Amino acid sequence: MQIVTLTTDWGEKDFYAGLVKSRLFKDIPDVNIVDITHGIKKFDILPAAFVVKNACLNFPENTIHIIDINTFESKDYAFIVVKANNQFYICTDNGLPSLIFEDIDVEIYNTKHIYSDGDFYTFAVWDNFCKITKILANTHSLETIGEKQEEFAIKSTSSLAYIRDNIIRCTIVYIDDYGNAYLNIDDKEFERILGGKQFELPIGNHYIINKLALSYQDVNSKGDALLTISVTGNLELALREGNFAKLLGYKVGNNIDIFIK
Repeated sequence: MQIVTLTTDWGEKDFYAGLVKSRLFKDIPDVNIVDITHGIKKFDILPAAFVVKNACLNFPENTIHIIDINTFESKDYAFIVVKANNQFYICTDNGLPSLIFEDIDVEIYNTKHIYSDGDFYTFAVWDNFCKITKILANTHSLETIGEKQEEFAIKSTSSLAYIRDNIIRCTIVYIDDYGNAYLNIDDKEFERILGGKQFELPIGNHYIINKLALSYQDVNSKGDALLTISVTGNLELALREGNFAKLLGYKVGNNIDIFIK
């Protein structure tokens, strides 16, 4: 059984997912299609990279991942296939793959010899990615796709939390559907920087978080803010039975300052 995953910014309203799935079911016998998400914010590669890194890297060998975020073809933004952990990732060389695979050994192949079936190029996943997926499902070989390239053409790097004047400056890299905000620092790095010291994290004008919560219920009452460790290992800001990001107006890319005491 061939596993194919879909990670996109298509949303749930339109026909795109159904159109792509219909072609994959026709082209690949016994295909198992897994929807990772279609809810990535339009064209936003930072949360897309976060999702793929946490949801896709541990699938079985030879899984094919279709990633459609800010996908359009030009001489500067080529379509590529990345092989990592013996899996295949079809995407656009637009900075997104460099974020996903920044710490992973990969093979990169361009797909310039895989041509669209039509004269118009408004939906690359249908025109191009589905064809690449069929080839990979039959061969599990990158040599059938195109030519090897040594590095990503467009390079983006994840921002890292940093410390200055006893302040840990973090960045929100992802906000889930509950409004929980994931920070660009994990629990091990956080504990290393603190070195046994206490911390304070001001929220709004009146609320201060000064401990790591073990769960969403580990605060006094509904609506209280908390800092905890997410399933990904990242520090996570949340409200008990509430929407942290919506209530306080936080967005991906906003900075969060944690004061070491």
